[in-house]
Amino acid sequence: MALHMPHHESHGNHPMSVVGYLLVLSGFTAAALWLVFMAGGHVVPAILFGILMIAAFTSAVSIFVSLIHRNHHSPVLPDNTPQELDRYMLRYRR
Repeated sequence: MALHMPHHESHGNHPMSVVGYLLVLSGFTAAALWLVFMAGGHVVPAILFGILMIAAFTSAVSIFVSLIHRNHHSPVLPDNTPQELDRYMLRYRR
């Protein structure tokens, strides 16, 4: 006997979108720390956080570009299929 579970529509966001978002947040944090350490004259931590900032932003951009071009998936809108986009726009953007 198969249990009938209610249909749950996916929110449509790719899991890597969350990773990209967290990388953007960590990039801004590293940028703030880079600026503070650079202004304070601490060279080694400034270089370290500068490198972390560049790595975080570069990784986030590569994830978003990969989602857009390779997977044809928007990292922002849940547009997996035209039907899901229509349901999303009807349900949340009315």
